[in-house]
Amino acid sequence: MFDTDEVIYAKENKIAFTAGLQKPESYATQQIIKFSRVITNVGGGLNASDGVFYCPEPGLYSFFVSIMTVANDAYAHIYKNDKFIMHVYTDQSGRKWKSGSNAVVLRLERGDRVYIKLPSSQHLHSAATYFTGLKI
Repeated sequence: MFDTDEVIYAKENKIAFTAGLQKPESYATQQIIKFSRVITNVGGGLNASDGVFYCPEPGLYSFFVSIMTVANDAYAHIYKNDKFIMHVYTDQSGRKWKSGSNAVVLRLERGDRVYIKLPSSQHLHSAATYFTGLKI
């Protein structure tokens, strides 16, 4: 009948997205992660070509980030409009692949940008590297 995302958007004008990596990828220092495997993009705020969420309307938004890498002491940064917000650290296990996640709630205005940047070069695994956001 109707796609669930379409019904929710039509009734409540919701904004939500989840995206991951298409394949394991290596990133350079200070590079924004491009989440090109879009799973959901209700409201169209996530730009898969540059990995940035562009806020389509003001309000409170919740974001969740998870990363998986082979590096020890690896981490990513959550940014809002070129301002550092918080870290996402990976665990210090003895396993080959390390993972980490974090979440934040931000007040955004129309046109604000939220994205994930790597402070050092890293190789990310596609199985557990995701970026999710929604208006609350």
